[in-house]
Amino acid sequence: MNIIIVGAGRVGMYMAERLEKDHEISIIEKDKDLAQEASRALDALVIQGDGTETKTLEEAGVKNADALAGVTGQDEINLLSCLLAKSLGVKNVFARVGKPDYIEVFKSLGIDHVVSPELSAADRLFKLITRPVATDLALIEGSDVEILEFTIQEGSMVRGKKVGEIPPDGFLIISVKKGDEVNIPNANTVLEEGDKVWIVVKSNVVKSATKLFAVPE
Repeated sequence: MNIIIVGAGRVGMYMAERLEKDHEISIIEKDKDLAQEASRALDALVIQGDGTETKTLEEAGVKNADALAGVTGQDEINLLSCLLAKSLGVKNVFARVGKPDYIEVFKSLGIDHVVSPELSAADRLFKLITRPVATDLALIEGSDVEILEFTIQEGSMVRGKKVGEIPPDGFLIISVKKGDEVNIPNANTVLEEGDKVWIVVKSNVVKSATKLFAVPE
């Protein structure tokens, strides 16, 4: 996939570092120092510029982009960059929102996925209490999608199976950690005992997905 990330701060760098091995990543950062740091740290195209300008997005390859994530610390920049990307043909746009009150506004304007770090902490505590077999990492606001973490154990139904052998019934395996190495899996990645697995799952199939990855109590 070709992915554009607007913002090379903590969130943007975190995303880029984990996606660059298996995807084509472009980063747009207005701040000169942050752009230079990103360029040194990543094997990715880094553009110092404004993500709300068509010219900058074109330099980042917006015409061939599968997704764009606006993750700067400014809600307005994230919104405008996503809306502009949409108008230029990007199908999936993700916006980070610092003010929870803006969530409904962003969704009403057509943003596909709205992430609010401020709300995720409360959601995580609730999920940890109600679902002790899985560790919730985040709740993607407005999309009825959650990100869950499991550790593969001896009695897990998916232990020893290749990712391609596990039907994606309402969920998607997005990352697998083997030892100290975290990778985006492919169809031939085998899930072994001790592996940590992260999945994106629709809220209405959390129970069925949990049965596959967790050991029944």
